[in-house]
Amino acid sequence: MNINSKNIRAACANGRVCCWLAAALLFILPPASRADDALPPDVFTAIMLKSQNYDRNITRIAKDKVVIGIVYASGDDEGKDFASAVNGDIDKVKGAFALKGKAVEGKVMSLEKSFDRKKFEEQLSENNISVLVLVHNASSNKEVFETTRALQINSICNDPACPGKGVGLGIVQRDNKPLMLVNLSSMKAEGSDYSANFLTLAEQVE
Repeated sequence: MNINSKNIRAACANGRVCCWLAAALLFILPPASRADDALPPDVFTAIMLKSQNYDRNITRIAKDKVVIGIVYASGDDEGKDFASAVNGDIDKVKGAFALKGKAVEGKVMSLEKSFDRKKFEEQLSENNISVLVLVHNASSNKEVFETTRALQINSICNDPACPGKGVGLGIVQRDNKPLMLVNLSSMKAEGSDYSANFLTLAEQVE
């Protein structure tokens, strides 16, 4: 069987194999060389959740649960739909999936055009956000990365250009295969500690 994003989606839909196991197999696929489109939300979510179990510090700021903020840019309807789909996929598994023994919960958030960093920081702190998923063009404001570093929050995106802008982890698609892109300096600044085994499965960017 050729393991790619289309097959993962089919497996999740008809129940022939466990979606989480199938997504885990994607970690052994070799990276390709050409950037295509973003992954489907369900595949992105599966890989995103699994990747966070490789961060040995993932619960550093979590309380009773790990809250994942899924952020879209205000006015971006496609981004909003993607964020809602990711949140829905988290809801489907939050009773059966844990990060370092803690329950997982998603929260959809919008990034306003008139960005107020102080207000944004307060919003993240009040909701106990441990992971910030930036979808589509929500990663265009560099103050967002300054915020994740200040609050020690993992940043993840679904755009191949994001890690080069400062996001710690990009989960994208090349040649119809998932690919992880890591910005080690951003990860370190955010306080994460991904295992060496995980990092060998990803492509590093500056």
